[in-house]
Amino acid sequence: MKTKFLIANIFIVLVLLAVSCVEDEMYKGPANIEKVEFAPLEVTPADDVTITATITDLQGVTGAKIQYKVNGGSQSQVTMTKGNGDTYTGVIPKQADKAVVTFTVSADNKAGVSAVSNELTYTVGAPPIDYNNLVLNEIDGNSKAIELFNKGSVELSLTGVSLVKNNGSSAWWTGTAESGKIPAGGYVLIIQSNPDNPHLSGGSGISPKQNLKFELFGPDGASLGVFLRGDESNLGVGISDTAPNSYQRIPNGTGDWKLATPTNGAANPATGNDIPQS
Repeated sequence: MKTKFLIANIFIVLVLLAVSCVEDEMYKGPANIEKVEFAPLEVTPADDVTITATITDLQGVTGAKIQYKVNGGSQSQVTMTKGNGDTYTGVIPKQADKAVVTFTVSADNKAGVSAVSNELTYTVGAPPIDYNNLVLNEIDGNSKAIELFNKGSVELSLTGVSLVKNNGSSAWWTGTAESGKIPAGGYVLIIQSNPDNPHLSGGSGISPKQNLKFELFGPDGASLGVFLRGDESNLGVGISDTAPNSYQRIPNGTGDWKLATPTNGAANPATGNDIPQS
């Protein structure tokens, strides 16, 4: 009996040693990285991108990081911080429009073994711009200036924006990158033969005493508003003089065209007079 008892004890010890060895080998394995996600899913140039991942390890995670490349360039690194439970978080800083960002999440455990997630990719895209908030707001034949107003909450590039006079075959003025941007709630003046800024310089022919038509177009060629005084079949022909007043949308940015004292570069008044059509 003693021999059998001794053999049984030796067997149990061997089994425990075997289990211990298996566990030791398991502990030396890499961490498990799951649920790698990024937000927002639709990334714009104004967005920092938050990366989250669930990382577990039997021995414990000693550190996690994000490794990323922009347009296939050199690799950058961001350290992740541990949050609730096994969740780790890091932030990739905002990137330029159309940038392609590829990234992985890596983690180290106490055994010094590293694990790396599958690679993920996102592409930065500028948000769609609503040019319907760009308004043809005032036409002043006295100072030879046309005022555009941005009634929206996002600044608008003037690149590709155009003004066409009297149904002309070419634009009276077309914006370029050098024309700049018009801030939210802001105004810009396009001045006939502008001596101070050639990028905000229009053609000739703004008159307070002619049949006159101006149409504003967005970069995509869509019409954003029309001003017409007089008979469209007889554009450019002499008509009654409206000086010293200018043609303005009243109320500012939204109303019908009226006559009022010029307010170039500022909000139009609350009231005005009807525009004579002859």
